Amino acid sequence: VPELNILMTSTVVGAGPLLAVGAAFAQKYRNESNITVVFFGDGAAAEGSVHEAMNLAALWRLPVLFVCENNCWAGAQSLSRHSSVRDIVQRAMAYGMPGELVDGNDVEKVYILSVRMATRCRNGEGPALIEAKTYRMRGHGESDYQHYVDRKELLIWSQLCPIRRLSDKMLEDDLITETELETIDRENTVKVDKAVKFGDGSPYPLPEEALEDVWVESATSENAIAKGDL
Repeated sequence: VPELNILMTSTVVGAGPLLAVGAAFAQKYRNESNITVVFFGDGAAAEGSVHEAMNLAALWRLPVLFVCENNCWAGAQSLSRHSSVRDIVQRAMAYGMPGELVDGNDVEKVYILSVRMATRCRNGEGPALIEAKTYRMRGHGESDYQHYVDRKELLIWSQLCPIRRLSDKMLEDDLITETELETIDRENTVKVDKAVKFGDGSPYPLPEEALEDVWVESATSENAIAKGDL
């Protein structure tokens, strides 16, 4: 999404950081002031591609901000069963980059740390890693009912909802009123309901649409598809 400065994503677990390194390399080569920010989970952090990406970013001092959203679960595997370290941020030291841990459910703290780390990257000081500790409140997919998750643990984390915490703090600091919060909630509920209604009322895609928005729109790709080469 060019207008939002969103490059792309990938369904391959752990592929994002390598794409980010490529984007950051281009930014540095062109002497641009932008930086690249890439998000991944604790499960992806165990993939070899993520380690390769962090090593190259540090080696070439690229403007990449790695953000690990550690929600303590990778599929049905808890962090203790798929990571040798409790805090992913410990790995930053091995690659020669700074890394900091933050309460991922505290919006203000995440914002302050993100600005500081992004400024560092933008100033040409190389990559950095942020680990935001949070918790996965729903299953890995809609068919995953999380029977393997401790209900008490879920209850504890449910009381640390980042939206509720931010709302309470803004009310406490007189930055917003209850009426304004209710208006925001109501407006967003309408948006969600509208989106759900649109999805439910939309027809299923046609088989011939399977290749749409997959290939680069050019005469070369169109000819290749027509010939059956792609």
